[in-house]
Amino acid sequence: MKKFAVLFFLAAVSLYITANCQQAVSANTYTVFLENQHTSAKDYILNLFKDHDIVIICERTHTEMTQYNLITDIVADKRFIDNVGNIFTETGVSTLNPALNTFLHTRHLPADTVTQRIIRFQRNCSFWPVWSNENYAFFLHKLYDINNQLPAGKAINVYPSDLPFTWTGADSAAMLQFKTMLAARDSIMAAQVIATFNNIKSSAQPRKKALVIMNYRHAFNQAFQIGEHTLKNMAWFLFNKYGGRVANVLLNTVGFSGTGNFMLLQGGKWDAAFSNLGKENAGFSFTNTPFGKDSFDLWPYKTAFTYENIFTGFAFYLPIEKHYLSEGYPGLVDSAYRRELMRRIDLICIVGGEFLKMRNLKTALQADSSFLNIKDDKKYYQLDSLISVRNHLKLLER
Repeated sequence: MKKFAVLFFLAAVSLYITANCQQAVSANTYTVFLENQHTSAKDYILNLFKDHDIVIICERTHTEMTQYNLITDIVADKRFIDNVGNIFTETGVSTLNPALNTFLHTRHLPADTVTQRIIRFQRNCSFWPVWSNENYAFFLHKLYDINNQLPAGKAINVYPSDLPFTWTGADSAAMLQFKTMLAARDSIMAAQVIATFNNIKSSAQPRKKALVIMNYRHAFNQAFQIGEHTLKNMAWFLFNKYGGRVANVLLNTVGFSGTGNFMLLQGGKWDAAFSNLGKENAGFSFTNTPFGKDSFDLWPYKTAFTYENIFTGFAFYLPIEKHYLSEGYPGLVDSAYRRELMRRIDLICIVGGEFLKMRNLKTALQADSSFLNIKDDKKYYQLDSLISVRNHLKLLER
């Protein structure tokens, strides 16, 4: 028995060493590739516009804020202002137009007026009762400031492209009608982008390109089979309409396990390779790279796709420990809006789903709504565990 235990231990150690050596060799493959990559994330995305009319950015979780520093840097660049000038966003129901563009093109408003109008857009940007993520108000502020410094002919246009919806006058009948649209959300978003983009292409305006910002699967260019159901993502419709004139870019992010916990892509090998080189800002195309050949694990269900099947390219902007999530916005909730939120919560329950979340939100608002007015910055859940996984692979590589 003792001899068997020793043999079992030695076999287990051998398997552990073999597995970790394989991981180390694999991780080193990414590092060797990255050593020759010298294009920044910003320049990579802007360069795609040389050969494409539409570039889609796959947004991280909505609440992550450093990605908006990158996006703001892109749209403030002279290359974007001169040659692109149009942005489509998933965040923001399409009904916000044309009021949003009127605001963004109005010069020299008092600071208090700018803040109040942005709060109004934030309160009404979603078909959920409240959009508490800071990203939308932050981005609108940045866009207004950029436009305020530009001549009228160079101002940036923004087209919110989520489902057409308004809380104004919404009742039970309106919510039931809205419910019928949800199943076709991606096709409706795509149809709105396509219609507006075609108008841009046929118009007299000189800038006929567009940046599209979509979250998670909406930016995937493939349709997924789930049982007997085919899930067609928003980007799939754009690629099918415009073909090679469209590119899509994945921002480095965390994935989700089947249980909903955060996880690193490819078990942490990608993050380890960047960390090993101290590289925090890079962009490249997936085709014929070790990254692109990896199985597509951002989607938590098994598929036959690789990353180069789903995305044109990859943009790494800051490691996970420098990412931060932000919710709450000063001035978002006053007494009148608090009453409106109670009405919205009751109405959204007609659509179905998220009953527990809505009940908890209503209970919290009844007790104290001030938490929505407080900017709350935080890190990824279980960040220390994610870093530990990455650093373990990084050490193996040395």
